[in-house]
Amino acid sequence: MPAIRPTRAVLLAAVAAGSVLLSACSQSSSTTVSTHPPGVPYFSRAGTGNATLPQIALPSTWSLVWRFDCTDPSTRRSFVLTSTRSGGSTTQVTDQTGLEGGGYRPFHTAGDYTFAVTTTCSWQVLVGTSGTETLPTTTTNHGRGTGTESPGGPQAH
Repeated sequence: MPAIRPTRAVLLAAVAAGSVLLSACSQSSSTTVSTHPPGVPYFSRAGTGNATLPQIALPSTWSLVWRFDCTDPSTRRSFVLTSTRSGGSTTQVTDQTGLEGGGYRPFHTAGDYTFAVTTTCSWQVLVGTSGTETLPTTTTNHGRGTGTESPGGPQAH
């Protein structure tokens, strides 16, 4: 058997290694891995008055957290938050009345969602990873709102 020159052996080894590497890369590219870090919101918005928030693509498990404040002037007012999945019907997430309040609701359906706020109050809405139950603290909640939903509340499907 004739001897293989060292340069040819190195070349064959490099080609073989490259083939294995390309094969591994092409196999792993078909797997989708979520790169969204826990605790970092997908979306966060604050405002005053009615608003329709931009559409956002969400995974199969996520949480919606909200807070409203009607203390300027101090009159009890309504806060309504709805979600609409693209191609689906509108779901009323909450309908609360008070000086201030808020809540949390987990969701378990992936899709493209829009959210609408109907109120004359100031508000915050955060869409986070599953298990996100609170907004960053910016004001003291004096517990004067009614209808606040808790983590054990209803779940959307």
